[in-house]
Amino acid sequence: MRALFLAGLMLAAFGGAAAAAPGDSIDATDNNAMIQFRPVVDCATHPGAPHLSIYSPQAHCLGDAVITEQDFLRLQRLRLGDSPILRAQLTPEGWRKYYEATKDHLFRPMALIVQGRATKVWMVRGPSRAIWLPISGGYLTNAGAEQVADRYYAQGGRP
Repeated sequence: MRALFLAGLMLAAFGGAAAAAPGDSIDATDNNAMIQFRPVVDCATHPGAPHLSIYSPQAHCLGDAVITEQDFLRLQRLRLGDSPILRAQLTPEGWRKYYEATKDHLFRPMALIVQGRATKVWMVRGPSRAIWLPISGGYLTNAGAEQVADRYYAQGGRP
């Protein structure tokens, strides 16, 4: 029941974030990474942490980035009709960092930040052994996914 309540809150919060005007609700980031996986933490125990804009700023903040595009071996752009699908293959070191972070963050939320905006928030259910991580979807538009992929490839596939 508690998980269902939390899911409802997350959906309500996403709806507000999706309706925000461009430039509103931008999450602060402390590095130049365009793609970041960050744990969602309590603002009271992490003073000075950037706020997660889709939630109440008093309660939900972003922990340090676990992995960024610097931890990608490559970013793969696939197509499903007219929609781009982005997925990132982790380097061995990136995989280890992500596995450890998800192991240490069980039953707490994690956020995918793309170009300074939260595009997905999910509850960590177990340590991730994934080598490929989905980047597209959530609240990342098709145009936004194309822009991220173009920028990544323009940099030679590595930041």
